[in-house]
Amino acid sequence: MPPLAVPEREPVVIHVHRELRNAILRGQLKAGARMVETQLSAQLNVSRTPVREAISRLEAEGLVIRKGNGGVLVAEFGQKLEEVMVIRQSLECAAVQLACRNATDTALAAILRHCREAMRAGGADQASRSQRDRAFHIGIAEASGSLRLRLLIEEFYEYSFTAMQIEPTAEERRLLEVHHLEIASALVQRDAAGAEETVRAHFAEVNRISRLHLAESDTSSEGDTP
Repeated sequence: MPPLAVPEREPVVIHVHRELRNAILRGQLKAGARMVETQLSAQLNVSRTPVREAISRLEAEGLVIRKGNGGVLVAEFGQKLEEVMVIRQSLECAAVQLACRNATDTALAAILRHCREAMRAGGADQASRSQRDRAFHIGIAEASGSLRLRLLIEEFYEYSFTAMQIEPTAEERRLLEVHHLEIASALVQRDAAGAEETVRAHFAEVNRISRLHLAESDTSSEGDTP
C-alpha cells in the first residue's frame, strides 16, 4: 500500500475558506454579491481549485447559494444567524453536561478562576477580551472529554463577535462575563441543569447583541451610500 499523504492544496483550501467566510460575516461580501471563481482566485492569489472547494464548503454552511444557472451568490447571513446560535447553544449545552460528568475538579476550578480574572480585568483591549472569550468556550469543550464535540465547538466559534467585527458595549460585555461566571460556578458545583440554563440565556443574549449590531452596521452602510 503506498504511503498516505494529505493533499498539498488542503491548507490553501482552509485559508481560502476562512478568508471568504470572514469577508461574508464582516459584510465585505454583501448579500446577493456574485462569487466569481476567476475574480476570487486572482484576489487571493491562488488557483481556482481551492476557491471552488471553499465555495462548496460555504454552500454547505448556508453562507452562499447556488442558483439554477450555475451562479453562486452570497446569502443573507442575518437569516442564518439564529440557526447558527441555536447550534452553538446546543453544542455548548452538551459540553457543560459532559464537563459536569467527566471533568476533574482541577479543570473546572481553572475555568472558574479564569472567569474571575476576566471580570477583574474589566476593560482590557478587544484582542485580549476575544482571547479570553475563546479560551472560556473552548476550555469547557475540552473539559467535556469529547474530542468530536470540541472540534465542532471550535468550528462554530468562528461565528463569533470577532469574525463579525462586532464590538459589544461595556454593559453588554459585563452581562456576558456574568453569564460566564455563573456557568463556571455551576460547573464547579456539578450543577449541570443550572449550567445549561445559563448557557441558553447566554446565547439568547449573544443572538440579540449580534442582530442589534449587524442591523446598526447595515443602517450605517446605507447612510454612507451617495
